[in-house]
Amino acid sequence: MSAPAIDAAQLVQSAAATAADIDAGTLTPRDHLAALGEARLLDTDVPTSGALIRDLAGECMSTAFSLWAHRMTVEYFQRGERSPLSDEVFADLTAGRRAGSTAMASGLKWLAGVGEVSATATPDGDGWRLNGFIPWASNLFDDAIVVLPAIHQEQAFVAWVFASELEIRPVSGLLALNGTASGNIRVADVRIGPERVLSQDLRSFARGFRPTFLLLQTAFCIGLTERSLAESAAALDRPDNGVFAVELSTLTDAAAVHRERWRALLQDPADDVATYLRLRLEAAQLAGDATRLESTLAGGRGYQATSGSSRRFREAAFLPVQSPSEGQLRWELASLA
Repeated sequence: MSAPAIDAAQLVQSAAATAADIDAGTLTPRDHLAALGEARLLDTDVPTSGALIRDLAGECMSTAFSLWAHRMTVEYFQRGERSPLSDEVFADLTAGRRAGSTAMASGLKWLAGVGEVSATATPDGDGWRLNGFIPWASNLFDDAIVVLPAIHQEQAFVAWVFASELEIRPVSGLLALNGTASGNIRVADVRIGPERVLSQDLRSFARGFRPTFLLLQTAFCIGLTERSLAESAAALDRPDNGVFAVELSTLTDAAAVHRERWRALLQDPADDVATYLRLRLEAAQLAGDATRLESTLAGGRGYQATSGSSRRFREAAFLPVQSPSEGQLRWELASLA
């Protein structure tokens, strides 16, 4: 097998070069996903994927987030039931010929006891007809494969559909991540055969993929935190910023401890989901603290909407509302205590 024509570091720099345009919504990360596929970086193991997502987040959170969504779609196919059609789609996903969209939020909320599965399934021959409304998903490019939960008589399962079979309503005017092809989905009488069911049991399926789901989300939080802390450290030489040295030191130490816990879990998984939920919650909180500090130290130049400091501040504002939201994380942790 020949070596990749481009390595991960080059791809990260390529994402950095387009970060402003992707943030503005004039470009999307879709070409970066294709390049990652060509470099055989879309189906790597969790530690390798985590490191790449972390590095990308330091340069372009939108691309890191898009990769997370795609990598989770790959994960579902890796873990799911196989069929000739799913094998064909899986090959397209790993090669970057198709984008992957994870629309699993309502299923995870249902499992946590804080929501309902968004799509209902009605038996149709040996398959199903799906109907429902999914209020948020990303990577909804024309060529995307969308993985979603569906429910029939309290039995929830996991299936995939082509984006072209869905009614997608793009969402624009976001505070950040405008280039991630995010939107609402209307699932209107979409028929799927048994070859498109990845798991008959959402609960057991989620038990297997959720650690990866949370670890890779934590990865982009860490990458954003590290970049903001580095920018803050570089701004300490201004006389009026020196008073923030202790705060920066404290935050840097906390981020380092958190990062080592993340690295340890990548290599040696824990048995309880609470460990991953807590890690993800703390990751978002650290990113918020770090980007606020960077914005403070950047001064007026950081207040410009097109500045890197402003972009990172806006990107961090997404983390408490991304599924699982801060509220859901706190709810689950309290219920497991």
